[in-house]
Amino acid sequence: MDASYETTKEIEVELNGSRYRGRYRVMSGAVIVYYENEIKFVDHGMNGPKVVAKWLLTDLAHRVEAKKRKSGGS
Repeated sequence: MDASYETTKEIEVELNGSRYRGRYRVMSGAVIVYYENEIKFVDHGMNGPKVVAKWLLTDLAHRVEAKKRKSGGS
């Protein structure tokens, strides 16, 4: 297995005054982001992997927060 697959980096975004931390890795031109129990991945194309990772983490944070609101959690 490729050693780069095992390497993850921390990433953080801020949304509405709250900070969200996740992890990401780059493998074969794709960025894979992990946040809580969610995973999202996409090819990064000509964009930098870290920029794409922040976009994905932002999307995952929105999704998780929406699930919490819908279920009545905080």
